[in-house]
Amino acid sequence: MDADETIRQYAEAWGRGEPDAAFEFYADDVVMRLPGRGSLAGVHEGKPAVIAAIRALLARTDGIPVTVEVIDRLVSATSVAMQLREVATREDETLDLRRVNVYRVRDGKIVDIDIYEAHQYDVDEFFG
Repeated sequence: MDADETIRQYAEAWGRGEPDAAFEFYADDVVMRLPGRGSLAGVHEGKPAVIAAIRALLARTDGIPVTVEVIDRLVSATSVAMQLREVATREDETLDLRRVNVYRVRDGKIVDIDIYEAHQYDVDEFFG
């Protein structure tokens, strides 16, 4: 499966509210880089660490579904960059954010995830 199809299926799993299905697209040696100054910012190495970080982020919201809109996609042979609008809620708080996630794919599995926030301070405050 090529990079574009891998990320399409990955995004569809998230869109169905099925994180466990999405996590199956991670390679065992996946690396995710989260920007910011919050407690979860930094480099997360290996499938268990990446999943734990994502679950910790979701725990700071009202849970799935987080609304995700794909604004645009840039695709190469090995990578997909997605410009996204995401809306997360927690009780009476709402975070409406824009970000770019860049995924590198090898053999149908995601091996690298780099996240770039449009308004990092808002994200840091919400997910602190």
